Amino acid sequence: MDKSGYISKIRGELKQGIRHSKTTIESLAKGYGITNKNLVKEFTELAIVLNAREIAQSSSLSAYEKYLNIVALYQSQVNLSMRTSMSVLMQQYSTPAPISFLASSYVGRSNRREALYLEPSAGNGLLTIALPYQQTYVNELDDVRLSNLKEQPFAKVSSWDALNPPIAFKGKFDGVVTNPPFGSLSEPILFENFRIKRLEHAMCLAALRCLKDDGKAAIIIGGHTTWDEQGRVTAGHNRIFLNYLYHFYEVEDIIPINGKKLYSRQGTSFNTRLILINGAKEKPEGAAPLKNKLHSTMVNSHEELWERVGLGITNNKGQLKLRAKAILIKQKQIQHTETE
Repeated sequence: MDKSGYISKIRGELKQGIRHSKTTIESLAKGYGITNKNLVKEFTELAIVLNAREIAQSSSLSAYEKYLNIVALYQSQVNLSMRTSMSVLMQQYSTPAPISFLASSYVGRSNRREALYLEPSAGNGLLTIALPYQQTYVNELDDVRLSNLKEQPFAKVSSWDALNPPIAFKGKFDGVVTNPPFGSLSEPILFENFRIKRLEHAMCLAALRCLKDDGKAAIIIGGHTTWDEQGRVTAGHNRIFLNYLYHFYEVEDIIPINGKKLYSRQGTSFNTRLILINGAKEKPEGAAPLKNKLHSTMVNSHEELWERVGLGITNNKGQLKLRAKAILIKQKQIQHTETE
């Protein structure tokens, strides 16, 4: 099995804009001795991660130029729908590269030169692409993904239970990014006085314990928020989770993302939310707010997502040039046809 040869081939074809279907990608992998469908999926994703990181770390591109190029990469990638028994069991869905770039860019906006970052369920590293390798700690239980992480020069690669981070990690990190697998807990876990019953919620809250009080966090979580007739978050596990976040943290935004429009090439079209947290509250108080226009407005395009996260561009002339480039990228995408 020639893993490095396959990844190099895929990286090159992605840069050339060559598009693949599930059938052609598996046929190509077979030529490198890779026949296991899970390995094809994970190695293909690693190639995407490495190309996206190369763009995200470029010193010659503005943040918006990086984003446009990463959107183009996402649009040209094969649909990672090769679900296996292991990925179903682990409920593994990686974050699409454009969302990953914005999430990691958000938490990476630190004034500290030696800032440290944590991804406790890192997969192949997609959510870390805008963060410096040497300042980023990653954690993963899956053996294949863990091996892929170890091939990248992260500050630390580990494999601990994400529900129980090392005690030494409490309040250690300037930024946390996470997209935890989803599922139910056999027994509720108490966070302060909040009974958490969902695995993904518990993993998020455990990760936030590793965040400095003035740190930033970006969380990807499944589903969209719903509200009752009084405008309150619908009763149940989602209300408890959001009440905890709003009670203890400065929640900057909760962005509902259209899964079919912005997530489908990652192997699922589930709707998701991007939660942006700007530090802990000095005095814990409050709960999730009543329904409002901002939190109920779904993001349906990459352009809308860019504007919502608010990384911003200040140079108007530069912005016009970049928007022209965005139009060219879109036109180029339309010219390509893909066999699924």
